[in-house]
Amino acid sequence: MKIFSSKEEEEEDGEKTKSKGDQAKELLAKYGGAYLTTSITLSLISFSLCYALISAGIDVQALLQKVGISTDATAEKVGTFALAYAAHKAASPIRFA
Repeated sequence: MKIFSSKEEEEEDGEKTKSKGDQAKELLAKYGGAYLTTSITLSLISFSLCYALISAGIDVQALLQKVGISTDATAEKVGTFALAYAAHKAASPIRFA
């Protein structure tokens, strides 16, 4: 089930970009426990914020469309937790930037 899609390409300038998993492995090897603690903390804050916004009735679909992430009709049928998780994952480029 596909809820979100991004307009960005996976390849830039003919070079394949690293996956988020590969980037995380490199950061963990380089910074160790500090990276892990920071990453988990930021993820918890991000998910909590997404959940609170969706629970408060904020139109998350409109916000995501403003940053170039489109949603389909399935997004309206899933629960608050699932939508918050999907929005949290869609915001991951912001956390890893």
